[in-house]
Amino acid sequence: MRDAFPAILAIVLGVMILQLGNGLVGILVPLRMGLDGLSPSMIGVVATFYSLGFLVGCFLLPVLVRRIGHIRAFAVLAALVSAGSLGFTLGVDWLLWGGIRFVLGICMAGLFSVSESWIVAQAPQAIKGRVLSLYMVCNKLTLAGGQMLVMVGDPMGIGFFLLISVCASLSLVPVALTKAATPPIPSISMLSMRELYSIAPAALVGCVSSGLTNAAVIGITPLYGLQIGLTAGPIAALVSVMQIGSLAAQWPMGWLSDRIDRRIVIVSGLGVVIVMSVVIALAGAVLPLWALYLVFAIWGATGLSIYAVCIAHASDFAEPAKMVPLTSSLLLAWALGSAVGPLLATYIMELMGPPGLFVYAAVISTGTALFVGYRMTRRSPVPVDQREKFVNMPATSPQVSQMNPRVPPDAPGEPPRTPEDASAK
Repeated sequence: MRDAFPAILAIVLGVMILQLGNGLVGILVPLRMGLDGLSPSMIGVVATFYSLGFLVGCFLLPVLVRRIGHIRAFAVLAALVSAGSLGFTLGVDWLLWGGIRFVLGICMAGLFSVSESWIVAQAPQAIKGRVLSLYMVCNKLTLAGGQMLVMVGDPMGIGFFLLISVCASLSLVPVALTKAATPPIPSISMLSMRELYSIAPAALVGCVSSGLTNAAVIGITPLYGLQIGLTAGPIAALVSVMQIGSLAAQWPMGWLSDRIDRRIVIVSGLGVVIVMSVVIALAGAVLPLWALYLVFAIWGATGLSIYAVCIAHASDFAEPAKMVPLTSSLLLAWALGSAVGPLLATYIMELMGPPGLFVYAAVISTGTALFVGYRMTRRSPVPVDQREKFVNMPATSPQVSQMNPRVPPDAPGEPPRTPEDASAK
């Protein structure tokens, strides 16, 4: 078991370097477009292209790895991210930047898939939960750290784009140096939307809703900040405190969902999102900065945590053999929502101004809360003593579902067990 940790840490380090650049580009692109006077709809289109690329990447990755192997696939994708990041320096053009973000979406989905399939192959069954926790915390912290980097430089220069390129290149170093054995070829086991709905309607709607709101709020908040008169530093802090809030609240929400109907936690979380969205829409432009940070942190603590509770709720009703395809399919449902959310949100912003972003979030959350509340009247929850414990599943790639300790060894999509796994259990 100890021999697995150096390989796992090397791959996690590579992902952390990637997430540093990914967090930076995620806030820098809409901020720079807003500073250059591009319309909200153009910024929404560029944000949508990234989500579409992510969807395409999830399906293309197994084909690429099957042809050239994990190391070569990682190297190719990292090189494309590095080159694409430099492409942003050619000039601010929404079509060019949308194309670059589409390519980066494909590449990031592939890089996460390669990394996570490698981590899955190295993590013994007995410590999968701890490995997943380590991975999730490192992921969130470096993503927030990348967003905060905007505070230390000029977003109008090319320096940040050069830094993003450097991060993509450096992420290859720990992965290339690892002596870990090549993992099995990643695959995607899927359930149809009808099957997902039959297993857990509230979870499916909740995941789509999370994609609709989270991608819009995270991706368009830089434009919101510009429109209410904030500078780059406070805007970066707004986005980062949402990530930090979700990191702080995820486990308490999961702990609570283990003890009561998970749908109550989902509806309560959505209720907080609705209230915070209304506060921001009505008073965001006049609140002092400390209060605005607090409201955004609370929004992130609940809004960015609902996805994982929805996954846990669906898992309560799924057979163990369907766990991997269930969580993979719910991730793609989330990604479908994230592909549409920025377009809808920026359209409403053009009609209503800056408050429109959070009016949109409040409306989507209200509809979702009503649906989940209705489902509570139609189906009883799984008894507490028959549930598995909450597992925090990040929305990174379908491969992360195999790190769920609920997944039994040799389940579909799970790497074959090794003798070490058997002895560890």
